[in-house]
Amino acid sequence: MFKFDFLVDECDKDDNFKDTFCQKDSPSCLSQEETCSLICHEAAEILPSQSILENVDVYRLQCHTKVLKNVCISHLNGGFLLEDIRNASNSDIKKAHEQHSDLVPGVYEGGAKIWECTEDILNYMTEKYSQDWWPRKRVLDLGCGAGLLGIYAYKQGAHVDFQDYNQDVLQQITLPNLLINTTEQTPLDQVFENVKFYSGDWSKWTEFCKGSYIYDVILTSETIYNPRNQENLLRCLKDKLKMDGVVILGAKTHYFGVGGGLHQFETLLNADKCFDYQIVWSSREGVSRQILLLTRRR
Repeated sequence: MFKFDFLVDECDKDDNFKDTFCQKDSPSCLSQEETCSLICHEAAEILPSQSILENVDVYRLQCHTKVLKNVCISHLNGGFLLEDIRNASNSDIKKAHEQHSDLVPGVYEGGAKIWECTEDILNYMTEKYSQDWWPRKRVLDLGCGAGLLGIYAYKQGAHVDFQDYNQDVLQQITLPNLLINTTEQTPLDQVFENVKFYSGDWSKWTEFCKGSYIYDVILTSETIYNPRNQENLLRCLKDKLKMDGVVILGAKTHYFGVGGGLHQFETLLNADKCFDYQIVWSSREGVSRQILLLTRRR
């Protein structure tokens, strides 16, 4: 039986960050000892550095574009991103790359890759929701990584907050990806009126943002792979979703070698009784994947 582990497959060692959606690698589990020693990242709001703002035109020349039904989304291509990471002096993503790993416990949680369920959710949203559904909605891209789900919502007219475990992911990947999806005629101050970026462990971030915005829509892809984090994720969803809001969650039914998966998360939802949920999309190609729609139980 195929199992995921810490190491990247041999065929991926020279191209850890691909231009295409990653279909076979998956985050690896933490041992009990590693979990006990884990020092969670503190929460913070992340602002764009001057170098990022000055290099938008360079990013636009080094991107890959995905064409959807009603919108195009661009993101930094793998070769450009990997070279930039190699040259970084102190980067969480660089540490993972040097170890040929998708995950470094307490340091990096896989945000540099675009996971397969992200594409599933993008395709689902283009079919399910018309463009006039998004304006004036406040959207959270939770565990955003490259940020493609949030970028889609932003391009449809929503106000979007991007959250990821790693500051480096937000600075080196998410922010550049957002900027290459804005038009050159749009003033940057106008862009940043409608987006915010937050880093940190979910529990710390929820506390950091306590009393601030709650969301009409929460988008989250492949965030249930570690069973030890599923309760933190559920608490975050309960704290940050409006009473009439919706969560769109995409994941694999099981992460081999990790222990997490949708069936386990559904058991948690059933026990908690805070959300109703339904399976709105599924695929049995390769490792089975599904999209869940969560709404608050009345």
